[in-house]
Amino acid sequence: MSVEKLRREAQRWHQQGIDDLEAATALLTASKYPQACFYAQQAAEKALKAVWFRLDLDPWGHSCGRLIRDLPDPVKKDFLVLMDTALALDKLYIPTRYPDALAELTPSEAFTRSEAESAIQSGERLIQQVTNWLSSTD
Repeated sequence: MSVEKLRREAQRWHQQGIDDLEAATALLTASKYPQACFYAQQAAEKALKAVWFRLDLDPWGHSCGRLIRDLPDPVKKDFLVLMDTALALDKLYIPTRYPDALAELTPSEAFTRSEAESAIQSGERLIQQVTNWLSSTD
């Protein structure tokens, strides 16, 4: 794939991550805390996949931590500082959506406003790091 096509594909994934983060914020405003947490995770995942596409690599899976861990070494160092943030978001992938992932609770009973706010802040940090990295590759 040409450099320009790689750049465009990365931008598409990055933009979707930004859009998902905006959805997370709207869900927070609507007091839909588990959904806000999930969309924050999705935002970070898609932003990290933008890095993979920019590198002409094939990202696999939904784990933000793994998407960082499996990056090539020269690039990985730019994202390792956010590994704890990525792993915190990974924990929101299943239990925010499925009642059988939580003991005796539904996601709407289990997730709080502060958890949603924290997830959104984590998503923002990862997206900002991706934004900075993509800008440095142009």
